[in-house]
Amino acid sequence: MKVFHRLRRKKAEPLIIPTITDTSLPSLHQQQTESLSNALDIHPNAIAVGNLSSDAIVTDQAKGDKFEGKRREWSIERHVDPLGLNVIYAPEDGAPAVDIILVHGLGGTSQKTWSRNKDPQFFWPKEWLPSEPGFAQARILSFGYNAHFASSGRENILSITDFAKDLLFGMKYGLDQNSQELEIGNAPVIFVVHSMGGLVVKKAFILGQNDSQYQQVIASTCAILFLSTPHRGSNLAELLNRILSVSVFNHSAKRYISELKQNSPALQDINEQFRNLAPRMQIFSFFETHQTAVGPKKMMVLEKDSSILGYPDEVSKPLDADHHNVCKYTSQQDPNYVSVRNALRSVLRRVSTSDTTAHALVTNNVDMSRVEALLATSGAPEDDYEFFRSRWMTGSCEWVLQRPGFLAWLEDRSNLSRILWVHGVPGCGKSVISAFLIRSLHDMGYDCQYFFFRYGDSAKKSNNSLLRSLAYQISLQVPELHAHLQKLADDGVRLEKAESRIIWQKVFTAALCRLRLRKPLYWILDGLDECESPQLLLSLLASISSSHVALRIVLVGRKTNAFLASLQRLEASIPVDKIAVDETKDDLEAYVAQEVQFMRGDPQFKARVIKKVCGLAHGNFLWVYLVLKEILQCHTEAAIEQALKELPVDLEPLYQRMEMTLSETSRPADRKLSRLIFTWVVCSQRALTLEELSEALKPEFLHLLDLRLTISQVCGNFVVIDNKSRVSMVHQTAREYLVKTPGLEHSIALPIGHEEIFMRCISYLSKPNPRLRIEQPMEQTFRRYAATSWPFHLGLSVASSNNSVLVALSHFFQRTCLLDWISSLAATDDLRTLVYASQNITTYLGKKSSVDAESSPLTHRLYEKEMLELWAVDLMKVVGRFGTQLVKHPKSIYTVVPAFCPTDTMISQQCKNIKTSQSITATGISQRWDDCLSRFYVARDCQSLKITCMDRHFVISTSDGVLRLYDITTNQPWQEIVHGERILTFKFSASYEKCVTYGLRETRVWLVKQRRQLHSIMNPSNARALDLAFVNDDSTIISCSDDKRIRRCLLHEIEPGWQIVDGDRGFDSTEGKRYNSPRRVAFDPLGAQVAVSFRGFPLLVWDVEGAELIGRCVRASDRNRSKQDLYSEVGPLCWNAVTGHLLGLYKDGCIFKWHPLEYSSQEVRTVETGIQCSPNGALFVTSNSDGMLKVWSFHHLTTIYQLSCHLPVTDMALSPDGRRIYDLRDLFCNVWEPNALIRIAEADEKSSETSSTMGGSTQLSLASEGLAEVSEPLTALAVGPQTSCYCSGDDVGIVRLGGCDGQPPSQVSQGFMPVDYVLWSDDESYLVTADLGGRLNVRSREPSVDPSSNASYSLLFEVKTGYGLRQILLSHDAEYLLIATVAFTELWSLKTKSMLVTKPNTSPYSRWINHPWECDIVVQCTSADVRLLQWLNLSEVGRLQLKQEPCQADPGFEDESDPPRGQPASFYPMRNDENHDAVDEVFISSMGARLLLQISSPVGQRQRIPRYVGLSTSDLPANPISGNTSIVAQELPSLISKSTARILGFANKNSRRSSYGQLSKVGLEPEDSLVFLDHENWICSFTFGCDVPPDTRIIRHFFVPQDWLNLDSLRLATISKDGKFYCPKHGEVAVVSNWLNNEWVD
Repeated sequence: MKVFHRLRRKKAEPLIIPTITDTSLPSLHQQQTESLSNALDIHPNAIAVGNLSSDAIVTDQAKGDKFEGKRREWSIERHVDPLGLNVIYAPEDGAPAVDIILVHGLGGTSQKTWSRNKDPQFFWPKEWLPSEPGFAQARILSFGYNAHFASSGRENILSITDFAKDLLFGMKYGLDQNSQELEIGNAPVIFVVHSMGGLVVKKAFILGQNDSQYQQVIASTCAILFLSTPHRGSNLAELLNRILSVSVFNHSAKRYISELKQNSPALQDINEQFRNLAPRMQIFSFFETHQTAVGPKKMMVLEKDSSILGYPDEVSKPLDADHHNVCKYTSQQDPNYVSVRNALRSVLRRVSTSDTTAHALVTNNVDMSRVEALLATSGAPEDDYEFFRSRWMTGSCEWVLQRPGFLAWLEDRSNLSRILWVHGVPGCGKSVISAFLIRSLHDMGYDCQYFFFRYGDSAKKSNNSLLRSLAYQISLQVPELHAHLQKLADDGVRLEKAESRIIWQKVFTAALCRLRLRKPLYWILDGLDECESPQLLLSLLASISSSHVALRIVLVGRKTNAFLASLQRLEASIPVDKIAVDETKDDLEAYVAQEVQFMRGDPQFKARVIKKVCGLAHGNFLWVYLVLKEILQCHTEAAIEQALKELPVDLEPLYQRMEMTLSETSRPADRKLSRLIFTWVVCSQRALTLEELSEALKPEFLHLLDLRLTISQVCGNFVVIDNKSRVSMVHQTAREYLVKTPGLEHSIALPIGHEEIFMRCISYLSKPNPRLRIEQPMEQTFRRYAATSWPFHLGLSVASSNNSVLVALSHFFQRTCLLDWISSLAATDDLRTLVYASQNITTYLGKKSSVDAESSPLTHRLYEKEMLELWAVDLMKVVGRFGTQLVKHPKSIYTVVPAFCPTDTMISQQCKNIKTSQSITATGISQRWDDCLSRFYVARDCQSLKITCMDRHFVISTSDGVLRLYDITTNQPWQEIVHGERILTFKFSASYEKCVTYGLRETRVWLVKQRRQLHSIMNPSNARALDLAFVNDDSTIISCSDDKRIRRCLLHEIEPGWQIVDGDRGFDSTEGKRYNSPRRVAFDPLGAQVAVSFRGFPLLVWDVEGAELIGRCVRASDRNRSKQDLYSEVGPLCWNAVTGHLLGLYKDGCIFKWHPLEYSSQEVRTVETGIQCSPNGALFVTSNSDGMLKVWSFHHLTTIYQLSCHLPVTDMALSPDGRRIYDLRDLFCNVWEPNALIRIAEADEKSSETSSTMGGSTQLSLASEGLAEVSEPLTALAVGPQTSCYCSGDDVGIVRLGGCDGQPPSQVSQGFMPVDYVLWSDDESYLVTADLGGRLNVRSREPSVDPSSNASYSLLFEVKTGYGLRQILLSHDAEYLLIATVAFTELWSLKTKSMLVTKPNTSPYSRWINHPWECDIVVQCTSADVRLLQWLNLSEVGRLQLKQEPCQADPGFEDESDPPRGQPASFYPMRNDENHDAVDEVFISSMGARLLLQISSPVGQRQRIPRYVGLSTSDLPANPISGNTSIVAQELPSLISKSTARILGFANKNSRRSSYGQLSKVGLEPEDSLVFLDHENWICSFTFGCDVPPDTRIIRHFFVPQDWLNLDSLRLATISKDGKFYCPKHGEVAVVSNWLNNEWVD
């Protein structure tokens, strides 16, 4: 037999592909693959490890031993060169500054690829690179993967994509030699790649970019060094696969080798996608210049063109080497090595000099607009910093840097957080020290964020402002936080009005504290004593003890008892260093010497002055500043000596001296001016600028020549002006002196001062100013202050028997300037002021009523009070119902908003006086506001089970196994997730990107936005999950089941499955007790704890990871129970995501609140059946068996709102902002938006934080109540063809007639099932209705006795169909009635009341219409053809196939052929047999010349997308068709389809008839306009074929109010031919008219 063995020859034979019959095949094959492997950097021994046949006997023992030795050698090499991601070198101390990852090519290994002659001494990434300057802090890793083409067996299915996924997995989840996580992504990453390794990295970059779990890892990539990478492939790849295919060693062709073919589809796809990502990083491309030996020949493995990408900023360089040796070097002086090293060094240098704490290279030129909108801030408080920095003197404050407390705080090298408290007396220069520390930290190279609390500015007193500012500053330097904030912004989150706990949880706890940064973050927080709630801030900072990011925080402020108590609690978890500002003697002397040097006098006299002042100062810089201001105004030494003798040594006596001086030296007119200035400076909501103050002083003080000089003269040293021209008190203590010292000439009584400022603001806004509606109203600076601050001053004003405030306020609310005010606030997105105004008007009226109770009723001004009370309600409702549109279109407050307000409201009544003939009108609207924002069907054929709220959507689960997602703003359907079986429980990840649904048999994990299933996991038998949670960055889901077990599922495994958590022995192990099955289970938001309730046992909370008990909640009444008695059973449970408390109900309906780390709980005696906590943690809602909802304050456990409704509640939820309540009742979802919740959501943070820190003893005001009169929703609507009347049917079978001459709706009939169809004959003489059960009633109109009343109809006959009804249609002359069901089509005669024809319905998803002008023809429109039939017997007389053509672009603009972007999917219930196109509606132009078909196509389960085509009715002959068998169906222009949410029909614009010259391309009459609802809920019209510019073809008219927006209402909305818009609303029909000829212009 022939012996097969490897032959090594000095001279290779020609490289050929042998035939099967070639006897030299084994040796030739062996040699050829050896030659090719050398060329491609493949181990030459690899090819020999084939599977030999059983009869392949080795007879040459020596050569056989040699073969075995080679195989052992290869095995050893595979062991030395491991697969996966392995650390070659790591810095000895600290985290790496950068990660360098090497990836080998085809057939290479993780180490030998980079070693000359496979010698470990030449393994340059390990032996040479770490010793190079600048590389000591770089971690070096090498990635190995199984790309060895010589492996035997069947065809290898691995691809470049598989290797790329392997690389991503290693980077995300890899461990080092000590089993510690690699944490790649926390530092910049540089790739060095050879050959095919470059393609692997490019593919990994593309995959990671589109996968949320790898985005952070990929985002850290800052550079790639390509070494001979075949970007466009190589011809040798095809040759190698051909050799492997004919190998008798059982080798096989490899998929990844096929992908290396020149210009293969895989390479083209990679290059195309990578092109868009490459600009984010620096790219170096090195290419070979020598030919590589391949068999007896030498050839270029890769040409230059294939090795270079050709990108604009790419750096390319040749290397003096062949393909095999471009990555192997002879020494550290090898020019090739030097080139690669220098490229790496340049990247390292760029990384080290970056201003960011982490991989900032990715975030150059970052767009901050979305983050600014999220945080409502645009930068650090640099003005405050510059103000205090300007007061710093060179050489001062240096002592702080030498204090042991500061050094311990700064030099702590641990990764733990630490706090430094700098405290001192008022005026000792603490803020200047803060500015000095900020500058010093920046000079040391540390990233520092800062904030100055300022008592004189309401925007700088709250923790909300602090946290938003810090978040913005950090996001500029930490890309990961920036990405997190951008996602919050994209999800619609707004933090401007959020409670500080919510901001801390969403930004800091959930994001920043989980990052792993190389350096600490440094915060300087100044003026803690001026913060509204410093105790709350310290309680938030306590959580940083577990932060992964080291936070070094400096707190600066006065020492107060309350602050000390909170600080002591903080010290229990975080190290706190302390520095007292008591070593300022040298700084003080230097400051005094600097100021005195400009004073006249000899040096000895100046020295005495310095000594005297410093001796009396006691370290108080403010005292020194004021004293120097006074003595420097003296003109003689004697005067200075006298002043020094009379100087008081404390601030208060000094203030008294300053005030007396002003009173004695100023003139009466100056005293009046100074008093007015003091009033503004002391009482203003924020510091006014000189320009604003000048305007505020009018009209008493006009044309002040130099206000800056005037202030210094009449206000002395009490008032200062900063470098931004803002006017403020010199110090908070000076303000307190003027406010708290009565009897002074310049003392300020705050209530009177606020009243005076209110009167000036409201008077200023009441002035008529026609320019306001044309110009930007807030460009006038004082107008902005007056508009936003008068509610603030009103709320703090005194309510006296004087009615001046009441009269001024009512005068303002009765004039059009009120609308100007609302418009100006909307233009600046400041509708929050409207809520403040409503609150403070109510507060003031309450105080006024108390005062008036002691006076004569004749002086009570009852009309003004009642009017203002109604306006307080209107302001709140306007924000809730119209806020979104008002911000976008501020001028709508003059026309659109009043038209849609209830008729009895003040805004509606008052605006009647300013309406013109062009103003739109609306009828059929409620007389009063109600709390119901929306009510809609969830699903008719199944039960609604559970509702939950996210940031941008709310979700309802139904019994048919579907999650239905709705837009939280518009309440419109967004998506559906179809599980396929009943969903027992579900949970969304914290980011809302993923969702897990747990069914009866399977668990499924979904990508929410893509509606794509990621995993399907079989559920454990005999166990049902009661709750779920995502943990470990959404890579794991955990469950707690009724078998008392906690399970987890690792989603990154190839085949994930449920596994019992390690160490979980079940709940029975607790103290030896045996529990029954859990009744209720709730995981906390982080998935770290689980609360479990059992029948007869107390509530338990378990640590999930440690599987140990944390605490038990024992009810107070159960503590003295006997052993035979059972514990009170716990019912529904929920967690407060912000505070970590548990809320729940005992079986008797009582509410309890308990924290797992506390012993006792709070309890409220009540009878409730359901409970849910709001996402922001401030509120919770309960329901009872009577259908009543109650909203509670979480902190006080008091009711703030309750709603009575007769329908029982299935489930409920609160929106993230706490404004809305969602509940499920019967088949409906209700959305409630009561004023009480809007007030709380918009309340200033001071009130919310103060109340929260006071505990539950503080009682709120009595709860407001709402009574919900739930009207049955309308299910059918039809508009009269001849009149403006409409006929509607509702959910309980009542048919009403309304809209006739302004008459209220009258009942036509009463049924028992929902009305599905209403149809009028052309002359309105017949009325046909059909209900859900298929019962049709045909009624005829009776002679009218009273022409002004609604018409009446009597029953003519009844038809009962036994199948699903699809459509009903009356002939033009009302002689015939067509009934189309799913199965049959029936024809009835109205005269004989009998059925004439019945036949199978072959096209059940078609629509029937009357022929526009042939009375005896009926037309059936399908998605494929148009059929003409006779009314007499439904016999077909013709059929025309639809010949669809794209729309020809109108002159003047180009129409796009691509499908409309942003076109929403319309949701229709679908069965399996509905997977085809359907004609949903047919719209007929007013003169009948054209038809517009709405055809929907399925795009997935339960989803359909509509398209629109137009037909000319001139192509619909009445006679039998001969010859012509098709009709042109022309698509609407994409200009319309992209904008359209729903087509409403055609309306006639008679006033524009003369401007149209000809029929349009879709054949519409020139007087017709197509009316539709756009995606922003505006009613729009589109004019075809007119002579106006193309960009004005789509005209907006008015927006649909938010409380009209639900799927059921919009499905029925329609228009009449004369342009009236009909829309169902809460059981009524709103009719909007007089709009068609009015174009909206912003």
